[in-house]
Amino acid sequence: SNCGSKPRIYLSRSPTQQVSGHVAMKSIMVAVLFLAAAVSAVRFTATAASPMEKVVTLLKDLEGKIQQDGKEEQLAYDKYACWCEKTTARKAALIEKATEELRELGQRILAGRGAVAVLTEEIEKLSADIKANEEAQEEATTVREKEHSAFAAETEELKQALAALEKAIDVLRAGTKPSSLLQEASSATKSVVLAAIQSLPASVTLKSSQISLLSSLTSSGSSSEYMPQSMTVQGILTDMYATMSSDVETATSQESTAQREFEDFIAVKQDEKAEMEDLRAKKEADKAEKEELLAADSAAYDDTETEMKQAQAFFDETKAS
Repeated sequence: SNCGSKPRIYLSRSPTQQVSGHVAMKSIMVAVLFLAAAVSAVRFTATAASPMEKVVTLLKDLEGKIQQDGKEEQLAYDKYACWCEKTTARKAALIEKATEELRELGQRILAGRGAVAVLTEEIEKLSADIKANEEAQEEATTVREKEHSAFAAETEELKQALAALEKAIDVLRAGTKPSSLLQEASSATKSVVLAAIQSLPASVTLKSSQISLLSSLTSSGSSSEYMPQSMTVQGILTDMYATMSSDVETATSQESTAQREFEDFIAVKQDEKAEMEDLRAKKEADKAEKEELLAADSAAYDDTETEMKQAQAFFDETKAS
């Protein structure tokens, strides 16, 4: 069989039209031959080749040529039909395969888009959490700096007041020694006590009786009045010194605790931030990989769809012919 190779067709009409024309021509020629035979039987003798006999012979030769041409045309048509059959079968297989590939690619594309969308949302959430973490650290740092500044200012004021109180107490103690009992309270002693009172921070409150006593001491000019007042004021200042020293120790302890808690908080936040940044980097890499695969699948889908459409168009045209 010659069905395995594609023939070269030079006919201007389709094989079906050519075969139909061949059959019609053959019928006409057969009728002419019968007519020529009938005339020959009546008019011609057996001894000489008349013009009519030559016509008959010519018609017979023409009949043979027509029959040969018909066979060749039929062979060409058979080859063309065979090629069409094989080609359409191949195109049909290609269309079927392309349809399956498009289905698989479509599913992969949908899954890829979904995965990319999920990763995008997760990355955005991680970025928001990282920003919130940084803001929490900044806020905690600002609060801690303000607290430390307030502590430093308060303790500095208390330390200055403690130094003034300590000096005043020492002066008052020296003024109550036996060698000083009959001496007039010096202006230097008064000024030291007055300085100690003025150095007290605003947070320290004195009773009205204490204020009155301190005022009397700083304004007294008699040694007889100075002695008992000095002892009382010395006790007041000593109590104030002890209270303020305790306040400084308490504030210092609280400051140490607050600083330690702040450092622990920052350490935890930094660890959380590092973990989130590491996770975000991994998800961004995963997203980039999936986007690359998605682009490849989309390109393959477009190419396969184009190839399938071309095969369908060829298949339809071949069937129609």
